[in-house]
Amino acid sequence: MLMGAHQTMTAKRRPAVEAKAWDFALRVEVFGYAEISAEMTISMEAARDLVRGWEAEGRIRVQRGGSGASRKMFELTPAYRQPKDRSGQIGQQIWTAMRGLKTFTPVDLAAHCRADLRVDLREASAYCQALLRAGYLRVTRTAVPGQREATYQLVRNTGPRAPRERRITTVWDPNESAFAYIPGVAPRKGGAQ
Repeated sequence: MLMGAHQTMTAKRRPAVEAKAWDFALRVEVFGYAEISAEMTISMEAARDLVRGWEAEGRIRVQRGGSGASRKMFELTPAYRQPKDRSGQIGQQIWTAMRGLKTFTPVDLAAHCRADLRVDLREASAYCQALLRAGYLRVTRTAVPGQREATYQLVRNTGPRAPRERRITTVWDPNESAFAYIPGVAPRKGGAQ
């Protein structure tokens, strides 16, 4: 590409250019004005305008630089950092919806998720059940099988990052019918060494 050959970012093209630039920012997670400019083939001024808008919205923050000869680099804020796995993305989308709704059903939550994730009712319901067990939700209206689903309310909003279920690896001893090791719990005393 020739130096200085940039696409003009008109008001009509801006939403499409910004969406592609944001996808790039999500992929690389750390970037500067020059990276956005080069990736989108837009001027440095247009790239600065996009990045400053994201910073004002709280999507990104300065990671380093910006004083003297050092280049200003940006990173995604924790609320906008995308989990790499699908279940993490679904959880984050549902959690964000929960935080914005007064009461909700799993259908409401699935409807608020990005279309490309294709969240189904089972996944939204399972996430609600996990958070209900953990004390983040309370039931405001019970389900009636075949007629209506349960309605929930978020009662423990701990911040923008979604709580997630974790699977842990344990050691089960069938001889003693007990767990010999659970991560984070002191090992049992008196066992053979």
